[in-house]
Amino acid sequence: MADQAREPLTKKAKVDAKTSVLHPDLLQSSAAARAAVQAAYATTKPYPHYQIPALCTREHMNKVHHECITHLEGNFKETDLFKLYQTIDLGNLKTSDKIAKHLPALLELRDALYGKEFREYITSITGCPPLTDKVDCAANVYMQGCHLLPHDDVIGTRCVSYVIYLSDPDDDWTAADGGSLELYPSMASNDRVPDLVPTAFALPTYNTMALFTVIPGVSFHSVQEVYAEKPRLSIQGWFHQAVAPAGVDAATQEQLSVLRQHVSPFDELPMDSIVQNPQLTSDDLAFLRAFVNPIYLTMRTIGDIQSSFRSSGSLQLHDFLKSDLADAIATATHGADDAAQLGSGQVPQYTAGYGEDWDPRGPVHLQRYLAYVGEGDKSSGASAGQLLGHVKDKLVASPPFQKFIWLLTGFLPTGARSQVRRFRAGLDYTLAHEQTLPTETLLDLVLCFANCRDADAKEAWSSGDVGGFECYQSAEEDGLGDVAKGLQEDDDDDDALVTVHAQHNTLNLVLHDENTMKFVKFVSVRAPGSRWDVSVEYTIAQVELDETEADKE
Repeated sequence: MADQAREPLTKKAKVDAKTSVLHPDLLQSSAAARAAVQAAYATTKPYPHYQIPALCTREHMNKVHHECITHLEGNFKETDLFKLYQTIDLGNLKTSDKIAKHLPALLELRDALYGKEFREYITSITGCPPLTDKVDCAANVYMQGCHLLPHDDVIGTRCVSYVIYLSDPDDDWTAADGGSLELYPSMASNDRVPDLVPTAFALPTYNTMALFTVIPGVSFHSVQEVYAEKPRLSIQGWFHQAVAPAGVDAATQEQLSVLRQHVSPFDELPMDSIVQNPQLTSDDLAFLRAFVNPIYLTMRTIGDIQSSFRSSGSLQLHDFLKSDLADAIATATHGADDAAQLGSGQVPQYTAGYGEDWDPRGPVHLQRYLAYVGEGDKSSGASAGQLLGHVKDKLVASPPFQKFIWLLTGFLPTGARSQVRRFRAGLDYTLAHEQTLPTETLLDLVLCFANCRDADAKEAWSSGDVGGFECYQSAEEDGLGDVAKGLQEDDDDDDALVTVHAQHNTLNLVLHDENTMKFVKFVSVRAPGSRWDVSVEYTIAQVELDETEADKE
């Protein structure tokens, strides 16, 4: 969008009082200038968009900026989809409201945007249907680490989405500061599913207005994490048409179909031999001791853990793997992050970590991370993926470990689907979605690894400020809804049932029922490195153990 930031040609015209706050080169532009904007809008990729280079007169926008930073208060909001500070909903702000007397310039801008003349201007350059006077906008602040993950803005009658940038006019925003609007192309194989990497960007340049057509299944966009220690202030809003756009239902069904395709089936696990002999035999213990910290292999400890799990439905076991294996994994993962220049504030490349053995997983409106698809290996010099693959294939998939999990939780694993994942700093996440709700109660097992080489790194992960934590929350009766809708809802978003922070060499077990959604929070560039894990979902049967089994030494 940067190449569109140019002054349009103008012609003299009568200026309406309501629109006088807007830059005169907009509504008074010549036919040739307007045609040039129309052509630019229609031909831009990945879908029609434009960035108005000067929305208001400089004098008026400076007044708007001053009012916002002086009188608006931001309320911190964080969900799986975003992290930002919300201010007031301008759509519901009345001139009689107490705060309104402090915001005259902001209200004048709002009224100009939704006035007949400017709506007709938007219609003329976008080619969209006639726009209604429905006011739908709000001011938001993105501080360092704040972000908004990919979504397509499709709700009801929304037709054109826009963002007005109001950051400090005396501190030019650069690409190194982050916070750009990112636009995603469709995948070559499916034009209703976004690709993993954005191809167009709009810097949050002061007094500009980025806008694009809301297209079901196409207009996927996000707000890049803010890297700089300065606020990104903006007004986000929508122009509405009289009726909902065509194709909403078809796009939704296509997206749901893609989501189902990304859910792997469960592999059936052997049960009979384990049920017939539920005790850990000497051979079982010898096998487990090659991987697992021996403090977790006494029956008394196992009994205590099971008692705790039965009462809470979740637990975290620290220092789970033997130190030699855990240290080898730490060395390999730290080296991989250093090689890819990930973590500790480094701005990532979107394809960082890609390789023959690491497969990027999407779609971005549901998830983005790397999955290891190579062979496991524990030999000297093995890579991070090989070591984690070895743990998944040799330990986690073994019958002794299956029996061990039964003893720890009281639930016998009957089926499993597992993967090795890497959540790269500054890039990766999973989102909660109603289509990912389990159809039955599952047992989630995650063996997590993270850069905790010093106290500061441990604190960064445990604070939650850099993301990377896994969160379980109650599913709403009507589903999650849309991120953009959620940005304007003043509800209590602190509904987490279980939050498990990323720590090195920890085993996390959580009972995951049909009314609970989960997500891995976006990992910030400020994280010490990537979050790595071996993730398993088990189908389970509650086969009762002999009461003495968990008490035997």
